[in-house]
Amino acid sequence: MPDKVYRTAIYCRLSREDGDKVESNSIASQRAICEDYIARHEDLELVCEPFVDDGYSGVSFNRPQFKKLEEAIRKGALDCIVVKDLSRFSRNYIDGGRYIEKIFPQLGIRFIAINDAYDSLTGDPQSDSFVIPFKNLINDSYCKDISMKIRSSLEVKQKSGEFVGSFAPYGYMKSPENKNQLIVDEAVSEYVQMIFSMYKDGFSIGRIAKRLNQMGVLSPMEYKQSAGVKFDTVFKTGDTAKWTYKAVQRILTNEVYIGVLAQGKRGTPNYKVRVVKSKDESEWVKVENAHEALVSYEDFMAVKVMMQRDMRCSPDQDEAHLFSGFLFCGDCQQPMIRKTVPSRTKKYIYYVCSTNKHSRTCSPHSIAAKEVEEKVFRAIHDQIELVINLEHALAMIERLPSQSRKAFNYEAQIAKIEEEIERYQKLKLGLYENFIGGVIDKSEYFEFRNSYTKIIEDKQDALLRVKKEMKQTVTTGTTERNWVTLFKQYENVEELNRRVLMSLVDRILIHENHAIEIVFKYKDEYQQTLEYVLGYADELDIAV
Repeated sequence: MPDKVYRTAIYCRLSREDGDKVESNSIASQRAICEDYIARHEDLELVCEPFVDDGYSGVSFNRPQFKKLEEAIRKGALDCIVVKDLSRFSRNYIDGGRYIEKIFPQLGIRFIAINDAYDSLTGDPQSDSFVIPFKNLINDSYCKDISMKIRSSLEVKQKSGEFVGSFAPYGYMKSPENKNQLIVDEAVSEYVQMIFSMYKDGFSIGRIAKRLNQMGVLSPMEYKQSAGVKFDTVFKTGDTAKWTYKAVQRILTNEVYIGVLAQGKRGTPNYKVRVVKSKDESEWVKVENAHEALVSYEDFMAVKVMMQRDMRCSPDQDEAHLFSGFLFCGDCQQPMIRKTVPSRTKKYIYYVCSTNKHSRTCSPHSIAAKEVEEKVFRAIHDQIELVINLEHALAMIERLPSQSRKAFNYEAQIAKIEEEIERYQKLKLGLYENFIGGVIDKSEYFEFRNSYTKIIEDKQDALLRVKKEMKQTVTTGTTERNWVTLFKQYENVEELNRRVLMSLVDRILIHENHAIEIVFKYKDEYQQTLEYVLGYADELDIAV
């Protein structure tokens, strides 16, 4: 009989992350090898069921069953641990060595790694002090190599537009033929489109969530669970997850619905640090046209712009007012405030400059809501007519003989817009020097800075649109001008509504003496197309 019988436990670990998914490393195989070894040694007695961490990386010791094993050791319930090999115990060179060389000896624990022929009771201290750290280092390096290969593989897939997420975004599903391809989920895609349409019609985000709940539409989380998808989320606060402000807002701001696949938003610093952190947007991997879009680019950008403006509604109001987020003072550029004054049986509604209301540093620019509506409606009709005339002129140009027809020079347009962006960026950078030098005061500095920032943003949007249109140029040399189609669809509109405004208007400036300036969307495209058409005025005998 042996002098001492060790109370022994088996520890098994398997991870798909660090390349352990092979038959020889299966939990059943590890357990069988360890049980056979214990049965052949009289000084070892198996006193409990094996501690098994299935699906946990060996890089970290933050594993549930290992923690229970460590708790049993510290309570004195065990004297010995048996593992198949050192890689099953740990793939962390530093922490693995600390347990084997310091913690286990201090606690009087015998440690056995069968395939590495290591037994802390019978081993040669001098030899083990060199061999064991070396083997741990190899296991650590192996894990690092696998981690780098996995990261590299995921990055290649992301850059090629393949979806690598665990769960498809609401409105989409993974293709049965290719799990890395998103396809439209016909069962709920209409609700995504409805959310964008309602917001364009002036419904507040809170009202949209309320309407979806009233209709009995399953929230994204509840829909996934109804489809048998198992996952955890922090957004569920009750027995059922209802549509909330945040849920609707996430859909309205997600570029996935215009076909853009943005991945790599979160990650770990390296293979040893398991804390997931958000990355800066500049580090995301974005691929356009990765899948079918559910909403148009124009609708998405219109919603994006309006969400950045003050669109707050009163508590008893479900929809934004017609001009909410559109009216600005022509002088100070601040929003106009809607005021209502009762007058006998009627209500008089007008707009006034918010700066004037709060600090009196700008004039009131007061104007009746009815007057704004009438003037804006007429101006939109006039602009639509101009765009239609432009389209007719373009059609005439395209019927000219090819030798007489100039190319619609997109490269020149892009170069011109980029030049303007650079010019305004330089002007913006020079503002601080002018402020320090006393050329402008503080209020002027902020006014000019905000103005230049807005111009730069508008130019950048125009640049994206021109580049997108250039990609859509058909092989015959004619072009798909989405902005023209957008204006034409409202040719016969009979009343002004928010959908028209969000589609065609960027902002409305109210000047003194009731003068109104409308800044239309696609103004750069319109101006460039106008210049192009005017270049043919002599050939076509037209006046635009």
